[in-house]
Amino acid sequence: MRAPWGNGRLERVLVYGLGLSGRAAARLLLSREVSVVAVDARPEEKLDLADLHTFAATAKGKLEILAGAEPDGLPAGKIDAVVVSPGVPMDRPLLAAARARGAPVIAEVELAHPLIQGPIVAITGSNGKSTTTALTGAMVRAAGIPVEVCGNIGVPLIGLVEGPPGRAFVVELSSFQVDGLVTFKPRAAALLNLSEDHLDRYGSMAAYVASKKRLFLPMDSAGIAVLNADDPEAADAATEARKRWFSRRGRVLDGCWATPDGRVLEVTPGEPDVYLFDAADVPLAGVQNLENAMAAALLARAIGAEPAEIRRGLRSFQGLPHRMQRAGERNGVVFYDDSKGTNPGATLKSLEGFADGTVHLILGGRNKGADLAVLTPLVRQKARRVYLIGEAAEECAAALGDAVPFERSETLDRAVRAAAAQAVAGEAVVLSPACASFDQFRSFVHRGEVFQALVRELLEGGPDGQEARG
Repeated sequence: MRAPWGNGRLERVLVYGLGLSGRAAARLLLSREVSVVAVDARPEEKLDLADLHTFAATAKGKLEILAGAEPDGLPAGKIDAVVVSPGVPMDRPLLAAARARGAPVIAEVELAHPLIQGPIVAITGSNGKSTTTALTGAMVRAAGIPVEVCGNIGVPLIGLVEGPPGRAFVVELSSFQVDGLVTFKPRAAALLNLSEDHLDRYGSMAAYVASKKRLFLPMDSAGIAVLNADDPEAADAATEARKRWFSRRGRVLDGCWATPDGRVLEVTPGEPDVYLFDAADVPLAGVQNLENAMAAALLARAIGAEPAEIRRGLRSFQGLPHRMQRAGERNGVVFYDDSKGTNPGATLKSLEGFADGTVHLILGGRNKGADLAVLTPLVRQKARRVYLIGEAAEECAAALGDAVPFERSETLDRAVRAAAAQAVAGEAVVLSPACASFDQFRSFVHRGEVFQALVRELLEGGPDGQEARG
């Protein structure tokens, strides 16, 4: 198997991390007669490797499993490249050893890229990636173009290499995946926004921003960079690609913007403006979703979708769970599940669309190194009361000070019940924690599911949330 990086030929590759993307990468390599050394710190009995072993039994490439420990260096023998899973930090000793030996360290998407037959659009940013990826897919699908929606949102890109030509690929990329890109060159790529996140991994905002913007470096003048004109840090990227901006605050030179009367217009230098859709067509709550829809529209336009097709795809979109998802309403109080709001930037975007003083906000969890004080001005404006949970409760309390009344609920159960008891008609109870979930939950999905279950209990009960009896 040949590759455009390293020595150009792969014979033996180390796959570091045996999650979904690692297993998919291993299968692809084995199918191309490349031997695989698969490494994972977890013991083999805790890994889902049955299908991989079955596949390897009939493949021409040889599979070796090194599980149960994290090696400090490369195994004996020639290693042509290392394919690293997103969850593995790039500063691991094994990866340093690979670089010292001259072996490229790449992401699964980099391995897949030269094998893909069809246009690729890529989406990254601190918040809104999954929604924008799914929206773009819906718009492209409405245009009658076969499309694969993949990457960090679900199925790895590498797992879709085999298949009919002519498909478009809409790929969500985390910064962890972008770290492993070398020659990956999508037709269009979007940087949605930038706010403090994953500083526990990157150490500084500057390093995190640089990681995100690496996506645009290999792109040339044939590509399109879709950038957020309303986010100063995300409005620019070092690239030779054509820059197209989106803005809900003012007209752009090239891209699209939301007019004061709620129309989204596409601007192309030297051409008349083109009507894309109305802000009211966006079926999701939150100003951030208008931004996501504009970015998705520019990406879909880059691979041939027409405005009417974009509108059709947008209007049919149902949204993704745990992203400003309406969980229910009781006595005029609406409950929103924004469990995916795992950093302050996401929470700020979600709060922005509410009327002043109407939000009962549930905050807290495990902070990822972010400065929670950035929440305070908007929380003061939008929230009537705040309910603090999880490890970061005291850090949130210190950040809020006396800006807004708050209580230390500790658990999500107590927070939901306290907020429901305090809220009145016309107000909202919003779970948008600005923190990761791993202190009390398995994932943001688990946290959102628990929140929705608690809301259902309230809705099924009497006016005070007690179980109705009869």
